[in-house]
Amino acid sequence: MLCQKCNRAKAEIKLPYLGLRLCKGCFCKLIERRVKKEIRSKNLINEKEKILLLDNNSKEARISEHILNTAYNNRLNLIRAKINNFKLGTLNKKTKEIIKKNKIKQVIIPWNLDDEIIYFTENLFKKGDFKFLGHFKQNKTSYIKLLRNVLESECLLFARYRKFKFKKKTEKDKQRKDIKKMLDKIDKKHAETKFSLLKSIGQLESLLI
Repeated sequence: MLCQKCNRAKAEIKLPYLGLRLCKGCFCKLIERRVKKEIRSKNLINEKEKILLLDNNSKEARISEHILNTAYNNRLNLIRAKINNFKLGTLNKKTKEIIKKNKIKQVIIPWNLDDEIIYFTENLFKKGDFKFLGHFKQNKTSYIKLLRNVLESECLLFARYRKFKFKKKTEKDKQRKDIKKMLDKIDKKHAETKFSLLKSIGQLESLLI
C-alpha cells in the first residue's frame, strides 16, 4: 500500500487516531509540523534569547534539538546541559549555574505526551500538585515541553527513522509504570484516548495551577 499523503513511497506507519497510513518521510514531516505549530500558536520560543536544552541522552532530547535547528535554520543560540536523571521541576547544581551564567530564560525539557498524561494522573492520586503542568515558569525562566503533543511511540519511530542515537528510557517508579500500562491498554482500543486526555488537561490547566 502506498503512503496516503505522497502516494509514492510505501506506507509503513499506521496512525489509527488519524485513519492514515504513511511512509517514513511523510510521518516525520507530520511530527515536525505538529511541533512547529505548537511553537507558533503558543509563542514558545524567542529566537533572540539563549535557549538551554536539558540533554539526558533521550530520544526526546535528540528530537527537540533536531526540530529547533530545522525550524530556525540553525539560527538559535542553543546550549546543551548534560543531565543524568531528569525529574520535572528539579535541576542539579551544574545546570543552575549554566542558567545563571548565561542568563537563560528558556529551557527545553525532554518530555512527551505520555509523560504529561502520567504526570497529571499520578498527581490526582497524590497531593494534587499541578504546578508543573503544561509549559511553566520558574524563577522567571520558561520551561518548554516541546514534544508535549507527541506520543512516546511516535518519538521512538521518529528517532529511529532519523537514525538518532539515544538512551532507552526505563521507568522504575511502580505507580508511573502502572499508569502507563493502563493508558496504553485503553489507547489500543480507542486510538484517540491520549490526545483527548491531553486536550482535557489543557482545558483544566487554568483551574488547577
